[in-house]
Amino acid sequence: MLQSWARYWPLFVLAVGIALYLPLLAVRPLRFEEGRRALQVLEMLDGGAWWHLKFIGTPYVNKPPFTPWLMASMATLRGSLDEVAVRLPGVLATLAGALAAGFSASTLTMGDRRVAGLCAGLAFQCSVQILLKARIGETDVTATVLCGIALALWLWGRARGRFGVGLWLVIMAVFACAALTKGPIPIAFSALPMIIMPLIERKPREAVVAGVVVLAAHIPMLAWAWSNFADAGIAHWASEMRIGPERDDNDRLIRLLHLSDLPASIVYQLPFLPAAIALVFARSQLAKDRRWVVDALLLAAVPMAVLTTVLPVGRTRYSMPASWPLAVMAGIWISIAWRRLYFAHFIIGAGLSIAVIVQIVQIGIMDGRTGGQKQLRVDVEAFSSVMKALPPGPVPVVWERRFMNENILFYAHRKMFELEHDELDCRTGGDYLVAGVPDRKVLDASPNWKQVQPLADWGILYQRVPQAPVRDCRPRNAPA
Repeated sequence: MLQSWARYWPLFVLAVGIALYLPLLAVRPLRFEEGRRALQVLEMLDGGAWWHLKFIGTPYVNKPPFTPWLMASMATLRGSLDEVAVRLPGVLATLAGALAAGFSASTLTMGDRRVAGLCAGLAFQCSVQILLKARIGETDVTATVLCGIALALWLWGRARGRFGVGLWLVIMAVFACAALTKGPIPIAFSALPMIIMPLIERKPREAVVAGVVVLAAHIPMLAWAWSNFADAGIAHWASEMRIGPERDDNDRLIRLLHLSDLPASIVYQLPFLPAAIALVFARSQLAKDRRWVVDALLLAAVPMAVLTTVLPVGRTRYSMPASWPLAVMAGIWISIAWRRLYFAHFIIGAGLSIAVIVQIVQIGIMDGRTGGQKQLRVDVEAFSSVMKALPPGPVPVVWERRFMNENILFYAHRKMFELEHDELDCRTGGDYLVAGVPDRKVLDASPNWKQVQPLADWGILYQRVPQAPVRDCRPRNAPA
């Protein structure tokens, strides 16, 4: 049965990926940072903020622009900026990552090439971490796949014994996209074997070339950071690039290592992780000229996965780029051992079963079906109807940032800008504003605005009081 599936492994992997990740993408309202991304895309499509990102009129410098670019492309192709446009880039990236893993495994294996391609593709798609993140419109999966594709190209060049200028340029371009997605940390996963393996083999020239390519790939990201430097600063970039603390900790006994996150990062690499580990133990049985494959994939998976998990600035999800080389390792080992070990068949069956169960729970039971999500859908649809009835034009928002729900604001489906408390008597270009409940007292105390209607339990719609005195000033975040 395994061979029959493997005969057309790219089609089988794509079919499994589509079945696991595409259904009902639009059912669940936006969550986590999806609303923030979607509002950036709205500023792109409606205001041209493609390089200097904006979020409700304010500069946004927390993440580079590649993921919003992808979302904007999906919105343009589909003719609508909605939940599907926000989430589709991550799903398509997952399919591309699975095919890249299959391609690498089939190129590098010493066993059945088709079985290797099939199993590596399935291993990537069935990774618990990918299952939990691919249907969310965030940066993690896209960065993981881009770094995996760059590593796949390098492994292909190593396998055939030569690197042309064109191949290095393509690797650099893919790395540049990864840097513009999530910064330099994910790139380090794939860059380590590119630099260390030639040094181990006493090929310093190849190591230098790889290092230059990796550094050059960061130029677009550095150009973006430099052009946005006035809106950020050294401390901000250190925090966002995970090389400095994200927040101050008043506890003097700061933990040096977050060892509690390590077990979770290991669980996230299941269910094909045992097959990848088995390849490590089988390394000594491989021909000497093929052992470099295991070494390179280990370098791509283990050192950075441990560092990004246990260091104080680390988090479990930062280890996600390790899922790609581990999937390739799993595919290679299964392709070598599948004829003589039932365990190989068990891992494949268990992996598919776990993936199906996880997605049934996520898509069939949770997405859009819990009481909280149903109420949120009612609230955002009501908010959308209220905003649709207002006159056209940007609408100001008065909502303290730490309480702001960007996912709700997206459903206004129009440009919005943040209005400061000292700007309530300025000209806003319209007669309405949206305020969060925490800012209600400030708005009620203002002689310029009166309540029109509540917006569920999170906000209020206000209208400007007729004949109210208005200063001749323009809000700082208002669109030009």
